Amino acid sequence: MVHIPLLLSLITLLMFVLQGAVAGEPFTKQQSLACSVDEPDSVQISWDTPCLEGTWLLDTEVGCRMWDWHPAPEDTATWSGACRTGKKIGRGAVQWFEHGRAIDRFEGAFVEGRRQGPGRYRWNETEWFDGVYENDVPDGPGIAHIAGEVFAGHWHRGCFKHGTHVVAIGVPRKSCEENQYRIARDPVLLPSLLQSADRYTTRDHTY
Repeated sequence: MVHIPLLLSLITLLMFVLQGAVAGEPFTKQQSLACSVDEPDSVQISWDTPCLEGTWLLDTEVGCRMWDWHPAPEDTATWSGACRTGKKIGRGAVQWFEHGRAIDRFEGAFVEGRRQGPGRYRWNETEWFDGVYENDVPDGPGIAHIAGEVFAGHWHRGCFKHGTHVVAIGVPRKSCEENQYRIARDPVLLPSLLQSADRYTTRDHTY
């Protein structure tokens, strides 16, 4: 014999749990797919060696740069974390695909759809960035392996300058040349910034 009051109580409890799940942070695969799909990070550099060797692309407008993303209709990006109103939130990993093959990958945290805090971005097995993001671009201590060169120190709005070498990640290189870097304005900060970046060189870069 079914106990009617107990059955009603169970139904009420189930409805309460379901309502709480809907009102809380989204975690389902269907909701995760609702996140907007962003293009992989661009990389532009101020020296032409990789382009002369044929490993990068020589662009008449921006100079030497990483290849573009030309996805087929079925190619996209996956996101392992949560979404809210179409924007990535919290920690997770973004994996891009081109013609069914895994390419760029980012691991880190998002705030309202923009990368914030420590993160790791990998273009391929030899080129990657590991450091701090602010407003979706490298900004703060970090280290990058780009076109056979290592750049460790303080990044500013996606830009890093070392001698005649300028690297732009996720922003046009022209914006780096127009900006005044914090290090250039205050050279006293350089030793402490490089010391902060040293801790990134000892991490195990396994993706």
